[in-house]
Amino acid sequence: MKEIKSMARLAIGVAVIAILSACQNLPVTKVVESESVIAEPEWENSTFKYTPVEKPSSLFSLSLEQQQKFLSYYYAPENQDIAPNFRLADYLNKLLEHFDYAGDTLTASEALSKQSGNCLTLAVLTTALAKLVSLEVYYQQIHTPPLYRRVNGVLTTSTHVRSIVLEPQHEKQDGVIFFRSRAVIDYFPSASNALGEYIGEEAFISMYYQNMAANVMGNKSGDLAYSYLSEAMNLDNKNPETINTLAVLYRKHGLHEQARNLYEFVIDNENKSVHTLTNYAVLLDSVGDKKALSRLGELYLRADDSNPYRWYDLGNVALKKGDYERATVFYRRAVEEGPYLAEGYLGLSKAYYFRDNIERALVMMKKAVSLSYQSNRGLYAAKLEALQRINE
Repeated sequence: MKEIKSMARLAIGVAVIAILSACQNLPVTKVVESESVIAEPEWENSTFKYTPVEKPSSLFSLSLEQQQKFLSYYYAPENQDIAPNFRLADYLNKLLEHFDYAGDTLTASEALSKQSGNCLTLAVLTTALAKLVSLEVYYQQIHTPPLYRRVNGVLTTSTHVRSIVLEPQHEKQDGVIFFRSRAVIDYFPSASNALGEYIGEEAFISMYYQNMAANVMGNKSGDLAYSYLSEAMNLDNKNPETINTLAVLYRKHGLHEQARNLYEFVIDNENKSVHTLTNYAVLLDSVGDKKALSRLGELYLRADDSNPYRWYDLGNVALKKGDYERATVFYRRAVEEGPYLAEGYLGLSKAYYFRDNIERALVMMKKAVSLSYQSNRGLYAAKLEALQRINE
């Protein structure tokens, strides 16, 4: 069974930056952290040596030269007729015309020096500039269709983070309500984007450390990955992706019991994603706990996971075992989560074929052909032709 790392990488696609200049007629609702009743996970482990890594404040540090360039523009007399938050957005828009949207997660200073970075980097840079002039920033997850795509075994997801910079608070006046405009800094602006949840600054910063941990996960000692994950956990110790990544690290270093406890913590707290369950299954399989492994089978059916490839892979496993009914269930979930992908329909076609429902298999295969990429359309068409011959 192949292990899936929770890398928390945010997808890189066609890179553009746009400033959405429309003022909102509604106020931005501040993200309020509700008091949690969830127990604290026991995650620390003395096996690893903590290695000092960049602290949260350093992510937003800029050199004096970088600060001066921005402040000169921001306070220039000719720019004072532009609202402060849009002034910042205009500066970014001009500055990043030749920005290389590489997949690296960088600090704000590194981003300016290298003129590159992923969407998380852009949000870090936006925050650094906003902090210089005391502007408030909020963060929102954005989902860009198609949300998932897998080519040559590489899965990409187009979930990313955009920054929302608010104009300064207006002075209060009796009987008058002022709404604050929003400058939206978006890595992949599109009318078809689906808006996700707002996240606070601590959760946002923890994403940086998750990315950095994923980059060094192959390190034999594991000390650096553990150090990054420690920073993430100190910021947000109930984030299932951070916990999952930490559990993967523990399993790789033979700390099976603690890894197991972390997986159980996530599952017990109602986060039954296929991602977590699959990684937990890898652990249980490695220690030979067949009883617990069988229990996960039922949890899969109740899992909440938007990644269609995870359901497609589960369908393939069930199909290989000859459990065609369960394979059909998993392939249907793959289609529900990714109706734009050919693979789910291909899986359904196979499942229906083995269930002796050739007509349904043909319908699904035709749909798979229509959605297939040019690179594999010939293969899909050949499968369709074979089915048509069988149905003659």
